[in-house]
Amino acid sequence: MERTPEAFFELIIRENERGLNAFVRACVHDAGDAEDIVQQVFIAAWDSIDRYDSTQAFGPWLRGVARHKIAEHFRRSCTRRRHVRILPPEAVTAISDEFDRLFIGRAEALPDCLSALRECLTTLSPRDGEIVHHAYQGGRTCPQIAAQLGETVEAIKKRLQRARAQLRDCILGKLAGEADHV
Repeated sequence: MERTPEAFFELIIRENERGLNAFVRACVHDAGDAEDIVQQVFIAAWDSIDRYDSTQAFGPWLRGVARHKIAEHFRRSCTRRRHVRILPPEAVTAISDEFDRLFIGRAEALPDCLSALRECLTTLSPRDGEIVHHAYQGGRTCPQIAAQLGETVEAIKKRLQRARAQLRDCILGKLAGEADHV
């Protein structure tokens, strides 16, 4: 992965996307409107990222941006006389508070997960490490990797499957070990 602000923002968005979609969908009943709002939130978050306090969790901040976009949506819907089921601001805030309670600590765990991943990558065999590197950092497909390394596509798929399982177990072990030491 590139080490640019854009790449980091993309990683953080991917980490929070499902929760944000669920939050917006809980507040806005029309699926199309909810999708539009989520996209508006991502754009607004990128435009105002300099106002984000990096000592705080990203998810609640992102939901704060979403609360404003949801309020704008409800105001626009009222002025266009569209029949929209509107939630009062207190209900949107209550939903946001519940999301904060449910997702607490998830975004903060990302640096620990990435650190564990870096450590665990060193435990792979050199060949499996090379295959994982080609697949995830090089963005190559299994057929491309197979052709480059002189192996069958099925062999590459199986090695990737085993390497992912090994990485998962290693990462979970390291994270569980950290939790034990807290």
